[in-house]
Amino acid sequence: MYLSSFSLLHIILASLFLITTWGIVFFRYKKYLFTRENATNYTTNKNFAIVRLTSLVLSLLLLGIALLEPMGLMRNSNTPVEGIDCIWLLDVSASMDVQDITENASAISRLIKAKSIIENSLIAHPENRYGLVIFAGTSRLISPLTSEHSSLLTFLASIDSKSISEGGTDFHDALSLATERFETKENIPHMIVLLSDGGDREDTLDASSIKNIFQNKNTRLITVGLWKTKASPIPVGRDPLGDVVYKKFQGEIVLSGRNKESLKNLAEIGGWSYLEGTSLEKDLGKSFSTISRHTILNSRDSFSDATVQLFIMTSFFFFLVFLLLPSTFIKRWNAL
Repeated sequence: MYLSSFSLLHIILASLFLITTWGIVFFRYKKYLFTRENATNYTTNKNFAIVRLTSLVLSLLLLGIALLEPMGLMRNSNTPVEGIDCIWLLDVSASMDVQDITENASAISRLIKAKSIIENSLIAHPENRYGLVIFAGTSRLISPLTSEHSSLLTFLASIDSKSISEGGTDFHDALSLATERFETKENIPHMIVLLSDGGDREDTLDASSIKNIFQNKNTRLITVGLWKTKASPIPVGRDPLGDVVYKKFQGEIVLSGRNKESLKNLAEIGGWSYLEGTSLEKDLGKSFSTISRHTILNSRDSFSDATVQLFIMTSFFFFLVFLLLPSTFIKRWNAL
């Protein structure tokens, strides 16, 4: 993780450090190897010993600081880029655990596929600012709009269908929470990408209230459908024998299948498009390119290369002091 941030110069400096260290150690202690004096023939200078020990501690401390890259040594840089503001709405209801999507010859859940789409889109389009809202029967903001994609991906990795305990699929609450996160004072277009399996057919869609959410707001909505046409059971855990346990209602296994109508209606209200199929990342990339871009100041903390070099070189100096300064002397030679 840290080594990836080092340039060729850092590698060269580290190599020279190791070569020099081993060379000095070998040639210095070579005298001990060829000396037949008894151990009692040596005398110790306590002051020199203290200096050597202090130099070693300082050397390791400075090297550790350079490797750990603490925030106090970071420099903040605001880089202007052209991008868009996008908030992901991720459905985490129980039906998203249905494993009816095939990827790389393996069955994965709808939720895992949705998280993969978000991750791949962040990697493919790093110039944009992204936010994340998860929802089921209620909604929760996970990350506001940010250019720090690494933190958003960290949050994303920990999300599962138990992140929200209240069951159901409340699109209205999720869309309302997402639109509130945009900066309405700027007359720039925003994007919301909703990833869901459409919810249960019993979930009613209040079109008029959802229209009010988008009224007088320059926000576009893309809905992404994740499922197979055939209805599939919803896993809720495993029994003591390790077999999958499926959700039941009145003794019957509950099936979750195709419900694209609600997502299509949402996309129509949001004034954009509905996506499904096997090339979702590619289709999303095309949609991103059609939104008018604006200047975004990507605030990033970066570690100064000059600071890294300074700490490594200072560490190298103290280590040389530790190696070159003797703390023991041969009485007959008076120096080592």
